[in-house]
Amino acid sequence: MLLNVIFFGVLALLFLGMMAMQIAGHHYALRRTENDPVAGSDGTAAVEASLYALLGLLVAFTFSGAQDRLNARRQLIVQEVQSIGTAYQRLDLLPPQDAAVLRDEMRQYVDARLSYYHKLASFAAARAERQQADGLQDRIWSNAVAASGRASDPRGATMLVLPSLNEMFDVATARYAALRTHVPGAIFILLLSLSLVCAFFAGIGMAKRRGHPSYLHMLMFAAIMSVTAYVIVNLEFPRAGFVTLHHLDKFLIEQRASMN
Repeated sequence: MLLNVIFFGVLALLFLGMMAMQIAGHHYALRRTENDPVAGSDGTAAVEASLYALLGLLVAFTFSGAQDRLNARRQLIVQEVQSIGTAYQRLDLLPPQDAAVLRDEMRQYVDARLSYYHKLASFAAARAERQQADGLQDRIWSNAVAASGRASDPRGATMLVLPSLNEMFDVATARYAALRTHVPGAIFILLLSLSLVCAFFAGIGMAKRRGHPSYLHMLMFAAIMSVTAYVIVNLEFPRAGFVTLHHLDKFLIEQRASMN
């Protein structure tokens, strides 16, 4: 909820800022023309074109990067489901009593993983769930190592059960890392700043028609850039906005149901 408020706040500030910069650019150009009637745009067209091109490049770069990171998170969810299913099945290689204990611990582990992402917006609750999942990882690994030595085929159990558990834990770590991987803040700040600068030059361009600027164009430019920035932020933080991963979480939920 807090992240949504922040996102909408950034959206509103960018929209209002671009509207203000366009109006400021329009007034600046009118005053300049009044003071110097022969003032033209010699040499400025190239500067404006460069700024607009750079703005388009930044939008494409941030949008593409955010989409790539979203796809990577989706793939990690599928990989985690597959690794959990494989590890759970390979527990059959262990003695029945040990396998029963490990199956129960794995069910608790998956519950903690699901709860972690469900409570992700609440940082304290999510941190507690992660700590529980990390503690279960240690218990599962220790019990699996001991159980492998008691298996009828210790070598086979060690070579199949332990690597599958290790892969399951590695994917969980990769998902934690993916949560912290975003577009550098400096690039996003540059995108917002350049949007305001381009809005100012857009206002200057509208002054060539004299009179009032085209408020329709001003509104459309500010609105489109603001919505684009909001979409990019939502792609970067898919669990905080309208872009979600809940439809993929169902795979993990289904995997958990199959473990009962």
